[in-house]
Amino acid sequence: MSTLQYPPAGWYDDGHTKGVLRWFDGAEWTERTAPDPAAQVAVLPPPPLPAPRVAVVPTQRTPAGLTGATMAPPLPAGSSPSDPLHWMIPIGRSWQAITAGYVGLVALVVWPLGPIAIAFGLWAMARARQGGHGRGRAVFAIVVGTAVTVLGAYLLTAYVLR
Repeated sequence: MSTLQYPPAGWYDDGHTKGVLRWFDGAEWTERTAPDPAAQVAVLPPPPLPAPRVAVVPTQRTPAGLTGATMAPPLPAGSSPSDPLHWMIPIGRSWQAITAGYVGLVALVVWPLGPIAIAFGLWAMARARQGGHGRGRAVFAIVVGTAVTVLGAYLLTAYVLR
């Protein structure tokens, strides 16, 4: 006659649920369970927050380079051309440049606005030379304003002389 040998009583792998131990009392499995400390999932730390965007202001020049830099306040969102927001929202541009860009866009449909787009574009370029931003919008307004003015004058002349 053979007798079955059971493992000793203790905590064993559940076999159904990963990371859970089940108590074996020496004769049968019980309902008691516990988390398996050896199978603990490594919890990754959250990703680091992006460093605040700040401007570094050099305070002293040495033969080895600039030292003693101090931190200026963080730059507003969209103020750097590397920021996608810079290309969508007119942050840091003069009101003349913003107006020139929009008048240039509308002049594509309403051609009599062409000379106004040119005027705002020239005004925005003068403002940009004094340290403002928005040269791209100013150039756009000048180019579009000139193109629609020339095209409008041509079509108007052709219509009148017909």
